[in-house]
Amino acid sequence: MERATTAEVVPLEDGFHRVSTPASGVIGFVRERDGRYEVLRGRVRQATRSEGLYSTLNVALIALTHA
Repeated sequence: MERATTAEVVPLEDGFHRVSTPASGVIGFVRERDGRYEVLRGRVRQATRSEGLYSTLNVALIALTHA
C-alpha cells in the first residue's frame, strides 16, 4: 500500500516553514539553518521537539509527513 500525503508548506520569518496536512492540521515546522533543514515536530514553534537535520527541504518534509 502506498502512503500519499498532501502537505501545505507556508514560509514564515526567520527561516521557518509551517507544515500542515488536510487531515491533521499543523504537524510541525522546518527551520533552515546553515544550509541544513531541521525538522521540528509540534503544533506551535515554542513547543516542538527536534527530529533531525536534513540536506534538502524536500527530504525534511518527507521525514516530517511520513514519520
